[in-house]
Amino acid sequence: VAATEEAAPVPAHEAPALVEGATGVTVPVDCETVSPYERWYLHLPEADDAPPRMLREVAEVLARCQESLTRRGAAEQQAADELGALLALPSGSEPLSLQAALRVCELEGEGLYRVIVAEATAIGAGGAESAGRTGAAGRAEGALAEAVAHLGPRHAVVGRLPDGTAFAVLRDDTPDPATGTAAVRGRGGPGKDGAKDAAAARAGRPAREPGAVPAPRTAHAARPATGATPDRPAVWELLSRAEPAVALHAGTGRSDSADGLNGALAQARYALASARTTSPDASALVDAASLTGLGTLLTGIPAEVRTAFSRTVLGPLFEAGNASSAALLETLEIFLACDGSWSRTAEALHLHVNTVHYRVQRVEHFTGRDLSSLYDRLDLRAALLCRPRRPARP
Repeated sequence: VAATEEAAPVPAHEAPALVEGATGVTVPVDCETVSPYERWYLHLPEADDAPPRMLREVAEVLARCQESLTRRGAAEQQAADELGALLALPSGSEPLSLQAALRVCELEGEGLYRVIVAEATAIGAGGAESAGRTGAAGRAEGALAEAVAHLGPRHAVVGRLPDGTAFAVLRDDTPDPATGTAAVRGRGGPGKDGAKDAAAARAGRPAREPGAVPAPRTAHAARPATGATPDRPAVWELLSRAEPAVALHAGTGRSDSADGLNGALAQARYALASARTTSPDASALVDAASLTGLGTLLTGIPAEVRTAFSRTVLGPLFEAGNASSAALLETLEIFLACDGSWSRTAEALHLHVNTVHYRVQRVEHFTGRDLSSLYDRLDLRAALLCRPRRPARP
């Protein structure tokens, strides 16, 4: 948020309401070198403070400033990407190099670390195909930078992993960081609906000299005494509204020290896969710590592996292409849901208990599993959860 000296500071999470409000005037800053999540907006609280032509000219100046900042961020980009390359190595590899990379990114120190990975996919089109900051990887990176600005950690960096996946590392100086308003240095910044940075100015003047605006990628949060930042799900929901045609998927992991950052990245990747599985056509952010049950844990496994496991365990029942197989699968699901109770299963299916016994025996025959065994029950339950989702009938 850029402002003249007389203007009151505007926290990142308050900027959307500022530029969306009924009062004042807001002018977009058109910069083609940034993602949709990093746009700037020029806002004047009073609509009559400056003529429209002057506002457009100021917005053009701000656009050139943003383009200049993007070009000048090469060093920070390289440092962030080098850190990403080290994080992608197996846990415990290159510990000295990792410490050096953290020092360059100003992330070295004690405290809680969080790793976030993100992807952006055009809904119904298989992905965003354009290149640069408006392509899939650029959109995800821009969204993460904007998210960092809203979350306000004390230290953060945004970059890309060797495979092109956007990532962010956030560190706070305390094991359980307190929330607070932050003005964060990064590629994103505060915005409207997660997509717009508010470049607030009075009397048509840009607030700061171009060189005074912080460089991209590496972020330092300055915490004003009042206000509170929104949590990660709220920020992600805000960002998703910026581009409704794009599904933003993200996963988060955590570590209590720098030594566990490789593992935190692995957690985040797994949570990202879960987000893609559970919300293929909608934006979603999944924390690895939320995968506390068998059903949620399995969502992080690649779809091809889940399908192969389900087909192997269920055998001929996997396809359920006829009424007999469908009935057996339904009986199996209800039987497991009723904790193996014959009477409750019969009641739920409106069948005689003997019919339930017969069907369960048929399931055991086709799968080669013993439903009196806890381990076999777990295998069959997991196989049911891993079956590909069938499209809903119209």
